[in-house]
Amino acid sequence: MSRQGRHASGEAGPFYRDLIMMIGGIILVGAAVFFLLILLAGNPAATTTTTEGDPTTTTAQVTTTSSTTSSSSTSSTTSTTVVPVRPPEEVHVVVLNSIGISGAAGRLTSDLVAEGYQTLPPDDYEPELDPSRIWYREGFSAEANELLAHVPDALVGPLPDEDLKPGADVVIVLGTGYEG
Repeated sequence: MSRQGRHASGEAGPFYRDLIMMIGGIILVGAAVFFLLILLAGNPAATTTTTEGDPTTTTAQVTTTSSTTSSSSTSSTTSTTVVPVRPPEEVHVVVLNSIGISGAAGRLTSDLVAEGYQTLPPDDYEPELDPSRIWYREGFSAEANELLAHVPDALVGPLPDEDLKPGADVVIVLGTGYEG
């Protein structure tokens, strides 16, 4: 008479039940960890930036989150710096065309003049960029971000070359994704 162990028996039900419960537990713990990481990533440590000469207002928000997989809680503080945006008549903008579509920079310049911006004559720019860029001189980042309404695909950043278009506070370079 041979003895069969549980693994060699014809009954697989308890084995599969235990396997499904183990996999379900792993998935549940993984999901809880994933959502905890998402919550923590949504509340990055705050940084405050001030620009010399610009009045700022700082606000703080405290958020507490807890996880069902942990008895501890996490607190973080978020600070927001509010920088006032200058009116268009105080901002000098130049539009450069890097895509070779004749008149694209001129048309956008006309739109900006209609909104009250001070503009310099449009010009060409090489090399061709993708996507468009909105570059700003120090202290004009808020105004550059306002101009995203005209070039939504653009990347906004500080002016890479201070000698590029003297007199302009904001330089818009139309890239290959521009549809104006």
